[in-house]
Amino acid sequence: MSDWEIIREEASIVLIGSLNPKIFHPEWFIRKGIVEEWDYSQEEVISLPDLAQVEFPNERKLTVLLNKFSIISSLATEYQSIKDLTINTFSSLGETPVSQMGMNFTSVIKIKNEEKWKQFGQNLAPQALWKQAATYFNGLNAQKQNELGLWELTMNLPRPDNIDGYIRSKIIAFPEAGRCILQFSINNHVVINDSKATSMIKILENHWDQSLELAKHLTDNIMKSQLS
Repeated sequence: MSDWEIIREEASIVLIGSLNPKIFHPEWFIRKGIVEEWDYSQEEVISLPDLAQVEFPNERKLTVLLNKFSIISSLATEYQSIKDLTINTFSSLGETPVSQMGMNFTSVIKIKNEEKWKQFGQNLAPQALWKQAATYFNGLNAQKQNELGLWELTMNLPRPDNIDGYIRSKIIAFPEAGRCILQFSINNHVVINDSKATSMIKILENHWDQSLELAKHLTDNIMKSQLS
């Protein structure tokens, strides 16, 4: 039996550019044929000059600011759908400048054994240096000393291709209600050098599946290396 389990996953696409949030209303998506018509009257739709939020069917949430487009889903069956929705949206908005893209994946993981949980953090962030730096540490009682540990760690990795950008992996600890929970997020960041939506679309079409596979592979390898 594994010492850890994935309790939730989500994928998202984040674009940085120059946007007009007022455009991103359900009626616009329906009129353009990007999504099928649905009764959005029961949903909380926000349409303001500087903010748009739309909850599409099947747990796809869109948020648009003046400089940021973000679509996210926690359903694995919709990972391809959010890619297609992004591509179809910016195919209709081809003149929109897009300078950066994040193809992101997050796993929320429960470690079943508290000792394994502690050892996981100590392996990734050895404590000896911190104990030496915090010269007051040895004067604390055992309960206080036990508070030392990994809380958030970000690792920068080179991209596996020739595209400008990086792979940035972040681990955040959430010891909530006695449960040992980690959030493992992979940000596959791409720089769109010519700031063209058409260039972003091409990269997204060619690299989305690879990005998801890489994120899952990194997460699985880190967890197995520490807990197998």
